[in-house]
Amino acid sequence: MIAKSIAIATEPDCKWEVVWHLRFDLEHEYVGGQVPKNKMLDGIEDGWCWILDDDTLMHPDLLKRLDKVLAEQPDTWALVVSQPRENEDDLTAAEVNARAGYIDVGQAVLRRDFIGDHRLADNYEGDGHWLGALLPGREGVVYVDEPLSLYNVLR
Repeated sequence: MIAKSIAIATEPDCKWEVVWHLRFDLEHEYVGGQVPKNKMLDGIEDGWCWILDDDTLMHPDLLKRLDKVLAEQPDTWALVVSQPRENEDDLTAAEVNARAGYIDVGQAVLRRDFIGDHRLADNYEGDGHWLGALLPGREGVVYVDEPLSLYNVLR
């Protein structure tokens, strides 16, 4: 999945310079991979961050949609997109869904300075707790109900 997402971000028409920070938990030591995600965030100083789990794939139109949002709303700090799930309820991009059990880390592209010192809780629903603390009620968060994050494509 990582290779497919990298291929999308390196297509000739991509205007973004994408730098990949890869962290692996090969020993399955950490629940949900939250500790490696936090270590990765600690090593990023600026730019946009999008955390992909091993079963999440970047949609080919995600960066184009982010371009469009930034052109229309230059004060955007976070883009949240919907995530279709096969044989499960889709996760819809909406402020009310920015909470544990209703949002996945792969649904949000965030500016690093927007994230600040917030880190993911070391539990299975750490994604939802983290985004639930970051997103609701904050200025500059744009929710786009489009399926721009593909979940569980490994299954």
